[in-house]
Amino acid sequence: MNYETLIKTVRGTVTTQMNPEYDSVRQDLIWNGRKPYRYPEIIIKAKDAADVQAAVKFAASTGRRVSPRGGGHQFSGIALQDCVVIDLSEMNALEIDVEAKTARAQPTVTNGKLAAALGDVGLAFPTGHCTSVPLSGYLLGGGFGWNAGEWGIACHNVIGVQVVLADGSLIEASETENPDIFWAVRGAGPEFFGVVTEYRIRVFDLPRAIRTSVWTYAIEEIDAVESWISRTMPIVPRNVEFTAMMSSAPEPLAGVASKTVTGIATIFADTEEEAAATLALIADGAPEGALDVQLGFDTTFEVLYLIVGQSYPEGHRYAVDTNWSADPSGLLTRLANAVKEAPSPRSYAIGVVLPPMDGRAMPDGAFSMAGPAFSSTYAIWPDEDADAANFDWLRDTSAAIAPISLGHYVGEADLDVGGKLERCYAPEALARLRALQRKYDPRGMFKRRIAAAPMLRMVG
Repeated sequence: MNYETLIKTVRGTVTTQMNPEYDSVRQDLIWNGRKPYRYPEIIIKAKDAADVQAAVKFAASTGRRVSPRGGGHQFSGIALQDCVVIDLSEMNALEIDVEAKTARAQPTVTNGKLAAALGDVGLAFPTGHCTSVPLSGYLLGGGFGWNAGEWGIACHNVIGVQVVLADGSLIEASETENPDIFWAVRGAGPEFFGVVTEYRIRVFDLPRAIRTSVWTYAIEEIDAVESWISRTMPIVPRNVEFTAMMSSAPEPLAGVASKTVTGIATIFADTEEEAAATLALIADGAPEGALDVQLGFDTTFEVLYLIVGQSYPEGHRYAVDTNWSADPSGLLTRLANAVKEAPSPRSYAIGVVLPPMDGRAMPDGAFSMAGPAFSSTYAIWPDEDADAANFDWLRDTSAAIAPISLGHYVGEADLDVGGKLERCYAPEALARLRALQRKYDPRGMFKRRIAAAPMLRMVG
């Protein structure tokens, strides 16, 4: 297929470097205010799976690589590549089967859209914590979302997919049909060797009493807060999400403390009685000396997204890294020490202690890296002149965590650092992924190039 045939075949728009709108289209591919210095040859905004097939066949016939783009939210900007970029942003249809408790979603249905549509019919899903992130990269990378303790990692609730492979064929994959591709689609992230054009997912009854309590302390109380969270998680139901957030003090407390640690306990309960009893149990163990306490307020998914959204100012520059660890105390202490020294007041970190596995085995899939505790470190700043200082801070923080890190979560890992992508998977899972890549994408059409960290620092 040549370029002229491509133009006649696809229903969506095709943009090349010759188009006057090219730079605007290119920059819009990445949500982060910090755009990678990479320039796609062609950007194809697909309308449907047939457009995706045409784009892949064009790339195959002309010897080009392909990079699928969902929402462009991975903070390393990995979707923006010097090749054929397939923009899936207009593929956002959603169908819900209330009786079967399943849904069919195109790749760029966002977390917020899915949560709202399911909520309208009394259903829910472990959607991600950011409302504007689409399912494409979220599910492909695993999906560590709301109420993961009870509902599981989001990709483990995928029951089927449609995928365009490197030869342009459109196939179905599930546990019984193309099971090796189905294994990979549940967690491969940027290592996946195709384009997912539809997800079929299992959904759950909507919790009727989602309630949250919040305790804010001076950041020097991190040891007491971590001990409280670690003591609490084994004795509360699995539908409790308990997070420590380390950040600049919120405005009402700015005169009392410079940096704070906030314990945020959310229960996804079915009754008011269950919510009240569990939050009371958590409150009983809270350390003394809180600067501010808010107990048991109503937090629907809509409210949760409004709260989280305050931490992600649009247009700012972001660099993010994640870690799994078996040492919650060491993890949170290192995060708190780092946040105290953050060059930007917008930067923050979160630490989460997960419910005990209690003998449960993680479902088989490419998502294979996890641990008892999880962290995300967010460097957020407004101006390009501060790139070097903020990258240094983020990577110094990751270096401090490295001795107790089991690996990383690919959805928010600092993938520009060499070797980090490989540590997002268990070694045996990565080996299996590589073998599947050789089988289904022998020419490496979907292989993304990742910049080295020193080069990014120099550019900054």
